[in-house]
Amino acid sequence: MSDKAPTSWTIRWKLWFSKTLNAGAVNDSFSNTSRRAFIINLFCLVGVLFTGPLGVISLLKGNLLIGLGLLSIASIYSLNHLYLRKTKNYLFSANVILYPLYALMLYLIYSGGVNGTGHVWIYCIPPVSLFLRGLKRGLLEVFLFILALVFILFFIPSPFDRYGYHPDLKSRIVYSFILISFLSTIYEYISSRFNQSLEALSSKLELAATTDPLTGLLNRRGLEQQMAAKEWLAPTVMVLDIDHFKSINDHFGHEYGDEYLKLVSKSMAGFLIGQKCLLSRWGGEEFLLLIEHQGDNKRFADALRNVVSNVSLNTQGSEEICTTVSIGVSELKLTETLLTAVGRADKALYEAKNHGRNCVVLASKAT
Repeated sequence: MSDKAPTSWTIRWKLWFSKTLNAGAVNDSFSNTSRRAFIINLFCLVGVLFTGPLGVISLLKGNLLIGLGLLSIASIYSLNHLYLRKTKNYLFSANVILYPLYALMLYLIYSGGVNGTGHVWIYCIPPVSLFLRGLKRGLLEVFLFILALVFILFFIPSPFDRYGYHPDLKSRIVYSFILISFLSTIYEYISSRFNQSLEALSSKLELAATTDPLTGLLNRRGLEQQMAAKEWLAPTVMVLDIDHFKSINDHFGHEYGDEYLKLVSKSMAGFLIGQKCLLSRWGGEEFLLLIEHQGDNKRFADALRNVVSNVSLNTQGSEEICTTVSIGVSELKLTETLLTAVGRADKALYEAKNHGRNCVVLASKAT
């Protein structure tokens, strides 16, 4: 019993920590938006853990203004985490992170902070600003921060001067801050380019995984994915099979067979423009249409059949490739899966083939 308790506690702690850091993320993938939400939550957590205790210590040492400022920052960061968790508005949350941070760092430079150590905290500004703002906006804000830093250090009298530092320290602070900004810019540039390449590759892989390479239509996986995102009540399922397609391949060759499939796909897609539907190449010369069509399914399927019948492909010789299509139709009920409805449409399709092809059969009866 004693061995299981720490393990259970550790799992619960890890789950809480993961949920806390990923609160407000748009999705589970490590996209730029999700990464920024992660960093904002991490910064809020670290900010509270650091500024809270430092604020209490400052108050105990009699530094009332610094202590209250630090505790205010801790409170703001706590509220910011709750706001991000609820709204997922990471842009606003980034503002809540950065602007108080800029103000606090400039104040620490001006006042010297606790025992004159305020300037050691400013180097977190460049990486955080560049990451949350991106290169252009981040560089602009870092540049403005540098101007404010130079103004405070060199152009106005401040409590910083009373600590008796070496005269070169002020310039060293500015130079080192610029160096950190430069290195952070290089890192953020490389990181952003890498993430852009990764996202482009991910999009290409997703497209390849959900799209038929020959016709450009959805494949089975693509249709099932998009179907899961729809909220259609009782869509119609149509399974279409090109008649005598094997003869086309045998007589004209697979190259012409593929070109004919492309033409059929393009013609059907054109006919379906404006319809709430999903069209996919289900396999070989078979297509599947899922459509939210509340009218006469038989008439609509017949119109689609006529579209395919009018498709023709000229060959290098004098012959022309054209054929017909058989269609099986069923309706997807609320209580069943897509494959169940497809199975009924397949049976109707076989019945259409047995009726001489080039016809439409509804799942409930022959037509």
